[in-house]
Amino acid sequence: MRFILIFFASLMLAMPGRADELVYVVSTGSAMPMTDFRDGVLVGGLLKEFGDALARELRMTPRYLNVPRKRVEAPLANGQADILCDLRPEWLDGKDWLWSDAIFTNNEIVATRLDTAAVRGVAELRRQRIGTILGYRYAHLEVPLGDEFARDDAISDDFNLSKLLRKRFRYMLTNSLYFDYQRKIHPERALLNPVAYKVSAFDTYCALPPRGKLALPALDRAIQALKRRGEIQAIVDRFRPN
Repeated sequence: MRFILIFFASLMLAMPGRADELVYVVSTGSAMPMTDFRDGVLVGGLLKEFGDALARELRMTPRYLNVPRKRVEAPLANGQADILCDLRPEWLDGKDWLWSDAIFTNNEIVATRLDTAAVRGVAELRRQRIGTILGYRYAHLEVPLGDEFARDDAISDDFNLSKLLRKRFRYMLTNSLYFDYQRKIHPERALLNPVAYKVSAFDTYCALPPRGKLALPALDRAIQALKRRGEIQAIVDRFRPN
């Protein structure tokens, strides 16, 4: 009997449990280079590579929970997930999340086709249909444009880019990591304007629930270790245009 108890105890220790997992919330509204979804499974992209590297540093096993952009906070709140990355406090409703050190630096931009002049200022966007993502907040345009901010929402950047190329609208709100990557790999990249209007520069962070399994100091130490070794920059560089 004692042997059986020892055997099962050893077996339980050998099995990876929920305590060893680091469950990430990932928005299905993002696209490459941030996320590469295949049949509903996250298989690549900046967030996948960063998430895998961070989990290795923390000696945990990564798992990715894909949800629509409007629902990204719910898994953190109900205990289904441990961490949510590549966001900012003002983009979320919850005010109690714990925020890590910065992970990525990016730019919010207004992109156009090559046959459309690049935007020179926010005033040019008044009452213009602009490709946006459902559930995303664009404070740098919402405030100055007010009721004249004409959003044309889609579920992802890829949908918006398709609409831009099909001339459904002339302007698309996106980020430079995404747009620069598309100018590198998209089949119709020659139609994309290499000049974009920079709305703002921003850093993104990871959010933790206040009583989650992962402590904020441990997360920050892991992020700083990845930065010191150049791993985060190397991940970003792999997706930049030559």
